[in-house]
Amino acid sequence: MTEQTTAPSQTALPEDDEISLIDLAIALGEEKTTILKVTALFTAVAVVVALLLPNIYTAKTVMMPPQQQQSGAASALASLGGLAGLAGAAAGIKSPDEMYVAFMQSEGMQNAVIRRLGLQERYQSKTMTDTRTALKGAVRIASDKKTGLITIEADDKDPAFAAQLANVQVEELRNLLGRLAVTEAQQRRMFYEQQIQKVQNDLAAAEASFRQAKEKSGMQVTSVLAESGVRASAELRGQIAAREVQMQAMSRFATAQNPDMQRISSELSAMRTQLTKLEQGGGDVSQGSPTQQQAVKSYRDVKVQEAMLEVLIKQYELARVDEAKEGPLLQQVDVAIAPERKSKPKRAMIVLVAAFAGLFLGVLVAFVRRAIRKAAESEDAGAQIAQLKQAWSFRR
Repeated sequence: MTEQTTAPSQTALPEDDEISLIDLAIALGEEKTTILKVTALFTAVAVVVALLLPNIYTAKTVMMPPQQQQSGAASALASLGGLAGLAGAAAGIKSPDEMYVAFMQSEGMQNAVIRRLGLQERYQSKTMTDTRTALKGAVRIASDKKTGLITIEADDKDPAFAAQLANVQVEELRNLLGRLAVTEAQQRRMFYEQQIQKVQNDLAAAEASFRQAKEKSGMQVTSVLAESGVRASAELRGQIAAREVQMQAMSRFATAQNPDMQRISSELSAMRTQLTKLEQGGGDVSQGSPTQQQAVKSYRDVKVQEAMLEVLIKQYELARVDEAKEGPLLQQVDVAIAPERKSKPKRAMIVLVAAFAGLFLGVLVAFVRRAIRKAAESEDAGAQIAQLKQAWSFRR
């Protein structure tokens, strides 16, 4: 008896929980009008929106950043073979293309592009911040890790302006790099330019001081210096100062173990020793009136600045030669031209996505309406629905 009574209960449970595909098909059939109306509404709205959207054209340009010469540290990493990537990552070494992408995304360069093309009026923005935001949405910059090439894509309603917007990015980057020292040779050239300007100012001040001291002393300082040997001391002081400047410039990209640094350090030590012997041997002028001593000192300062200027000019010319060997800073592989076809909006995709969204929402509404209708036919479900309405009602 127990086996006969338990068997029906075990078979009845799956039948209660089973969802019939026929019931689903019946529910969709009963609400087919709702499904079609919702889908048609979404599709119609999508068609209208897609037709109202303006055509956007995308212009593209590709540029190649300068290929810097490999430094000693990079050569050492290259000799590690497969470990070079790990060593480079540990040292935080970045690829050059990332630096140029950061330059183009800087506020300074974006402001230059905005002013040059009048983008604030074109985008109808109230502030420069809003204009930069609109510019970031219209221009996309990406770098290829394998080739090192940088791709710039610009969007606009006018195809000619889209090409101009892409090409201006490269032109403004060239202008920016012209003011910055990026490569090693550029840094040395800019350093020597600053030092030459400083020494020229010091030389002009020293010459003016020497003329005043010479007029007060009333003597031929050059002949006194030639006899006393102060000329040699002044020239040696100038060479020492020039070597110190050269060593300071090299310390920016070379370590103390660098052979050139060690050579210059040895030369400095030898020059200082020679200067000490020269001045202790009576080469310096300590006799005469204070005005004559001041004239001698002023003449020595002039010779020191002249020697420094001569050495700095030679180093500046060498830095310019090294900079010329690096080639042009930027090379534009593909110049952006006005595109012939629009890139967006993709109207067919917009309509298709809206139709599927409408179909999904229509099916969901159909199931909800059928569930409410079935619940209204049942007394227990009707009481629950009334209780649900009362719970969510703001009127008590």
